[in-house]
Amino acid sequence: MNSREQRAQPAAPVAAAIDGTWQGTVGFDVPVPIVLHIGHTGGELSIVADFPLLRSAGIPVREASFADATLRFVTRSLGDYAGGLSVDGERIDGVFTKEDKRYPLLLRRGGLERLVPNRPQTPQPPFGYAVEPVHVDNAAAGCRLAGTLTLPGTGAPRAVVLLITGSGAMDRDETVFGHKPFWVLADHLSRRGYAVLRLDDRGVGESSGDRSAILPQDEVDDMAAALDFLHTRDDLHGLPIGLVAHSMGGVIGMTLAASRADVAFLVTMGSPGAALGVAFAEREVDAMRAAGADTDAIARHGEFTQALYRELAQRTVDAPIDAAQIAALAAQSGAGRQGPTHSEEWIARFNQPWFRGACRLDPADILGRVAVPLLAINGSLDVQALAKPNLAAIGDALAAAGRTDFQTIELPGLNHLFQTCKTGAVYEYPAIEETFAPLALETIRIWLDARFPSR
Repeated sequence: MNSREQRAQPAAPVAAAIDGTWQGTVGFDVPVPIVLHIGHTGGELSIVADFPLLRSAGIPVREASFADATLRFVTRSLGDYAGGLSVDGERIDGVFTKEDKRYPLLLRRGGLERLVPNRPQTPQPPFGYAVEPVHVDNAAAGCRLAGTLTLPGTGAPRAVVLLITGSGAMDRDETVFGHKPFWVLADHLSRRGYAVLRLDDRGVGESSGDRSAILPQDEVDDMAAALDFLHTRDDLHGLPIGLVAHSMGGVIGMTLAASRADVAFLVTMGSPGAALGVAFAEREVDAMRAAGADTDAIARHGEFTQALYRELAQRTVDAPIDAAQIAALAAQSGAGRQGPTHSEEWIARFNQPWFRGACRLDPADILGRVAVPLLAINGSLDVQALAKPNLAAIGDALAAAGRTDFQTIELPGLNHLFQTCKTGAVYEYPAIEETFAPLALETIRIWLDARFPSR
């Protein structure tokens, strides 16, 4: 054994001192549980993170090191962590540092017990209204959509509501982090006299169909088939039928309302009012502004983001964009900040057919052809579809088209899911027990009641 090998020999117990599973809670405004799996492979430290409430697991941690009884690693979203190992080797006490903010994290050995989030608003029987499983056929697409129709327990319905989910593969309840906002909304409205239809998206849950190359227009066609189905129901004959849509589903609802004379009203919730590139640029520069970036850097990044989305809108689906091309666009505007647009996850999203199709949609153009009563609501703390610019864009487009029966409302203290929150950040969603703020539920119900008196 040479002298170098002799010096390296004590490294094994030092490595073993940190290896294993560790759990703790990041001290955000809303605490976020975390599990770290720490080990050594070929002498290299490896850390993989799980976020149980976020339903996210197996995330590799970058730039990890353990020396002088101090664990250090870097994350893109949480910042840089430094924590000291206790003398007994059972605790790591440290903090995440991101810009000028510090978030404590005390780690202890062992994994977390299975977390079952409390969702007190999820409806429980007896419901007080009829619940009927239904199927909607889109013959042209060769798919069948499964869903649930809820009908008032007594009396004729005031009106019929078709719920439209946001982007991504969503079930009929728009389930996310154990929350079921569309079930809560359907329950609220059906208890107050409305028939409500909610559907699993194409290729999701009990619905058939292929989602691999789905486009926004395919979602419009599915919702058009749902409207046709509602007209076949004798118990709903002659009733006004309208749309209540969340997030990007609002653009699907706008498109349907602009093309169908049988749509009686439209409610958008957290939906964009500007073209996707503009909306995403506003979202990113708002995050930079909140982080204290300088004005020039914010302007350059906004210019780059809008240029990127213009490029995506112009490209055909079979012309993928890659990291080098995105970096070249960033260089042209002088934007050097590495943000979501540079991550592998986002680049993969940029190349999805649905996303490319969405980049070509401009809500302002669509809204000019929408003549039905419209309510647009956004939470003031929505970080995914900023309230002020998107509500203003919706209002401006309708006013320019000469519409008068519309209302835009910014609801204080609510996030993109319309939960009462502290910051609006996505990491809060699963930690908040509330699924749908009563303020938002009642805002929709009161607006509808003013137009559709009880029968």
